[in-house]
Formats: sequence, structure tokens, C-alpha cells
Amino acid sequence: IGASTVTRPRVVLAEDHLAMATELREVLIPDYDIVETVHDGVALIEATRRTLPHAIVCDIGMPRVNGLAAAASILATRPDARIVFVTVQDSRAVIKKALDCGARGYVLKSDAGNELVAAVRTALEGGFYLSANARRILGMTAPPTPRDE
Repeated sequence: IGASTVTRPRVVLAEDHLAMATELREVLIPDYDIVETVHDGVALIEATRRTLPHAIVCDIGMPRVNGLAAAASILATRPDARIVFVTVQDSRAVIKKALDCGARGYVLKSDAGNELVAAVRTALEGGFYLSANARRILGMTAPPTPRDE
């Protein structure tokens, strides 16, 4: 009866390694529209301002401005931004810092193939998501709630 008018959530992806960016895109594309892929934090801030995505998936270790600083900048002007970190950073301190800065999700790259889509979905629904290995690092057995310290 005509084309569907259902719009899929728009996502900006920030990843500085081309091969990993390609892999993450492949994981996300079945469920989300990747409106832009950028390779550093400055470009992420600009892309977010320009495209107003529903969610942001970003690495932490990026050139120019790292993902944590970019997220803080984005959240300062868009406190409702849904940011999910996807990273190799597996220290308890970095995970806590990411959540403290306002991220809605934290997925270790080793978990991304199985958990990134669910993390973005949970963030878009207003929840918080930690991948299995991130929960293990924090000593958690259940998914986090906003007040978990």
C-alpha cells in the first residue's frame, strides 16, 4: 500500500580505526541508520551538532579530543544525548568515569558483536547498559541501574 514511513533511529559513529569502524557499522546497520562516521572527537562534536542523532556510539581513545571529553562537551549542550561507548578501555576507573560523565552505555569491543545493538536500544529507551565484560570488571552480576556506584 505504499512505502513505510517508519524511521529508524539515527546514529553517529565515532571510531578512529577504519577496520573497527567498518565492523561496528556492520553490526549497527541492520537496526540503525548510521548518519555519519567520524574519526576523532572534534569531528564527533561537529557531527552531533549538525545531524542531531538519536544515539552516539563512540570510542574513548581518539585523536584531537578523546571520547570522554567529546561526550562531556556534547552533554553540556544536549543533556538528553544517548551516548554509548564502545572501547578496549577495560579499567574500572575508566568505566566509572564514562558513566559519571553521562554515558548511557559501555561496551567493550570484545562484546560489541553480541551486545552493541542491545546497548544502543537500551540507551534509546532511557536505560543504562554495561556489556558482560564491563559488568565483570565492576564486579556486577546484573545490569546496572542509574544509581549503581
